[in-house]
Amino acid sequence: MLKERGVTPEEQEDFLNPDYEKLYDPLLLPDMEKARDRVIKAIKDNEHIVVFSDYDCDGLPGAVVLSDFFVRTGYKNISFYIPHRHDEGFGLNQDAITEIATRDAKLMITVDCGIANTKEVAFANEKGIDVIITDHHKPNPVLPDAYAIVNQNRDDSNYPFKGLCGAAVAFKLVQAVVARETFGVKDGMEKWSLDMVAIATLSDMVPLLGENRILARFGLSVLRKSPRPGLAALFKKMNLDQSTLSEDDVTFMITPRINAASRMGVPEDAFKLLKTKDYGEAERLALHLEKINNERKGVVASIVKEAKSRLAGREEIADVIVIGNPEWRPALLGLVANSLVEEYERPAFVWGRSGNGTLKGSCRSYNGYDLFVLMSATNDAFVEFGGHTGAGGFSVTLESLTTLEERLTKTLSGLEAGLPSADASLLNINLNDIGEHLWDTISQFAPFGMGNKKPIFKIPNAQIKSVKKFGKEGNHLEVTFNGGDREVKAISFFSSPDSYSTPLTPGTYISLLANLEKSYFRNYPELRLRIVDIEP
Repeated sequence: MLKERGVTPEEQEDFLNPDYEKLYDPLLLPDMEKARDRVIKAIKDNEHIVVFSDYDCDGLPGAVVLSDFFVRTGYKNISFYIPHRHDEGFGLNQDAITEIATRDAKLMITVDCGIANTKEVAFANEKGIDVIITDHHKPNPVLPDAYAIVNQNRDDSNYPFKGLCGAAVAFKLVQAVVARETFGVKDGMEKWSLDMVAIATLSDMVPLLGENRILARFGLSVLRKSPRPGLAALFKKMNLDQSTLSEDDVTFMITPRINAASRMGVPEDAFKLLKTKDYGEAERLALHLEKINNERKGVVASIVKEAKSRLAGREEIADVIVIGNPEWRPALLGLVANSLVEEYERPAFVWGRSGNGTLKGSCRSYNGYDLFVLMSATNDAFVEFGGHTGAGGFSVTLESLTTLEERLTKTLSGLEAGLPSADASLLNINLNDIGEHLWDTISQFAPFGMGNKKPIFKIPNAQIKSVKKFGKEGNHLEVTFNGGDREVKAISFFSSPDSYSTPLTPGTYISLLANLEKSYFRNYPELRLRIVDIEP
């Protein structure tokens, strides 16, 4: 497993046992000293500070990281601004800055946005507002004229790790400030905000390697002990055991509910949930997020169905999918793009019409192709675009849509895929190998995600003992195998015996491709296999 992940013998110890003390010095980030000193000055001079964060599951936790810091220092001359996803779109906008100016703000700190907002930063400067940009998205050739731009992906950056998410950059700012001026914050207290950094890192399609591996590993530890009432209410609503939370629980359970708030037009609700100290408010907001997440699922499912129906009608599907409908709401289209990438195994660009009439959309990558490079090479096709390797956003004109798919496909043919070989590796084992020893070995490689995929085990000649459906609606599959002196269970959600080309009948021998996982359903720890595929 180490070899297939490209981990050398010298790197082995750091990979298997991430060390918090080996996080890089925040001052290595561009403009960090300027940003740190400006925040300290604002606090000492009691200036009004506004935190302007993106509305997704990177920006919102990042805003909470800064909120935590200001609460700990007792600083109250601060407010937050979270743009409306549908009406305002991604990043800074002039109406928002005009409103922020009415608060008599002297300093604005962005989280997970701002790197592309040259005009808006100039407008803020005119209003007498200094802007500190903390962002991780790839910059355009011309940077905004901000007071400080803290972003490891700047062309002039010497920061050793390029994969930080937005919330992690905000956390680095907090680290830098408290290292210079504690403002009464106890040593190490900022580590309690790592739960937010973990949620953001696991949610935002950044590689779980290097520094992210340290942040995610330690952040998950904090998340399992986090005293936040909002998280407690969310876990209770989802029947999750906080003490055994895994990266899958974050990405499949927590992330969609936080993102649902902005997709359905109420991003402040997710922000309030994460930072509230009130259990009553936490329970009310958790219930509300559950409700709007269910609404969101229904709308996304209908868009995906329409998109797949239209793609099925095409004579051939290009290497880059471009599809859209003016009736589709851009806020939901990242999820639709994810679904199309999964189904068709190629990058997908999905567009709709925003509240102000602009054609906007989301794109998701496949096989490690760098979307930012792809869009940059076709930049005259877009009104604007931004993002990083795995995910991005864009706006287009109706005219450019006619040739966009063809142009992106042509450009893609000249790009290299970028995922490490670990994504395609298969490790041969037999059913007798499955046990706590194997689980302990695999656990050292967690958390899994982009750039560090779960290992896929191939078990040849596995004999089926029984097959059954489970779940309230009987829409999940459980296959039990004869493992010598014991049985081994394998499951697949939202599938049936008919989902596979090989007949699943007791007594049959098949070749099983699966991940190993530990379930804690109803507080009962159980090792089981998660089916990836079944072959003859």
